[in-house]
This record gives sequence, C-alpha cells and structure tokens, in this order.
Amino acid sequence: MKPTVLCMLLACCIYSCTAIKQPSAEEAQLPSLAAIGKQDKSLLQTHFKQVGEPHLNEAVAVSANPVPFDKSSFKKYAATKVNKGEKLTLQYVDSVPEKPKYLRFEIKDKIALQSLLNEQENDEVRSYLTKDSDCKIVSSISLYMDERQAELYHSADGLFLSTSADDMLRLELIIGTKKTYVNVPKEEIFDYEVMGFCWGEDVYGLPQIETLNHGKCPTGTEKNAQKLADLKPFLKI
Repeated sequence: MKPTVLCMLLACCIYSCTAIKQPSAEEAQLPSLAAIGKQDKSLLQTHFKQVGEPHLNEAVAVSANPVPFDKSSFKKYAATKVNKGEKLTLQYVDSVPEKPKYLRFEIKDKIALQSLLNEQENDEVRSYLTKDSDCKIVSSISLYMDERQAELYHSADGLFLSTSADDMLRLELIIGTKKTYVNVPKEEIFDYEVMGFCWGEDVYGLPQIETLNHGKCPTGTEKNAQKLADLKPFLKI
C-alpha cells in the first residue's frame, strides 16, 4: 500500500474516533432525579432521552448521602467535565487515604412514588408508559458539589421531592422548623440509575403500576403493560 493512501486512512480513522468520543453538549446532559425516558445505548456511551416527568402533588422522601470517589466514579466525573468542555479542578489520587466525596441523591420512598404515579394527575404519564415498555424513571443521581453545600443536604432533618406550582420538580429541605424549596441540582451530575415499571390491573381492569424495580418484575406483573391484555384470554382458558 502506498504511503500516501496509508496516511489518508489513518487520518480518517483518527477523525472518526474523535467524532464518536466527543458528544455534543446536549448529548452530554445527564438526566435529573425522577426524569422519565429511555436509554439509548451505543458502542461507547449510553444517553438518556427524557420524555417527561411525573407530577408529584405530595412530597416523596429523598436521601442525600456523601460517597467517596473511587477510580470508576472519578473517571465518569472527569469524562463528563471533558464532554462539557469544562476544566477539571478536582483532584483524585488513589494512594491518598482521604478521597474527595460526591453526593448521591436517591428516591427513598419508592412506595409513595409508585402510589402517586397511579393517581389521576399522572394519567397521561401512565398512558404513555403503557405504550412504551422501554421507558424508565431515574431513581438516583450522583453529582459533585462543595462540602459546605453537600453538608446542607446531608444534614437536613428532611429531604423531599415534589412538584411546584409552576409544574417543576423541586427539592424541599427541612432544617429544624424551617422549610426551604430549591431546584434539583443538575450542573455537576455525572452518573445516574434507573428503575423500570412493573404493571398489573386495578379493580376496573385498567393498567396500573404495581412496583418499581431495578431487575425482573415480580410474578403476576408485567414489564410490558400490553401483555396484560394478552394474558386475559389465557387465564380464562
């Protein structure tokens, strides 16, 4: 093979790999807590395409726990900063015993969330979910914030997620007798986890969410709500 042709092929490979590894700012955006959507998995990355969020007319308990970075979590954090075109200022040294920490927000009261998803306010959400079994809900987010701010969330007497009057999800912090509402932190999110929906039927034979699961659905429930209709003729037989 001629040297000129070989150089051109190498240049194309380098350009292609660079294009794949550098997602746009929009693609690099990670979902917030309780976002509903689908994971779009490619060879190198998994993107979350949000389609909506639930309406929480009652507060759902949330936990906020500091977690020390390890090699894996810090690699994800560093990659997120690079993808956003931001400078990495946080340092991680594996040999140093005291590691920097990030904050992990997680939906604590999953039973309350499941109950609210079956309320009338979420009829449109459920209708959409019954038609797309690949949709999931974000159950936890991992993000970095300074120690002072992280301690505010971690030491709060109560932490809840609810929908505001302007139809936006917000966090409710209770410290002593004081109640404060803040937006769900999003800027430094670098990782997240999702839960799937397991379906059954209510007393009227309509689909309802029975559980929120990270794994397989329990016996008697279906991941795909459309299968509930297929199950009826079988049960009659």
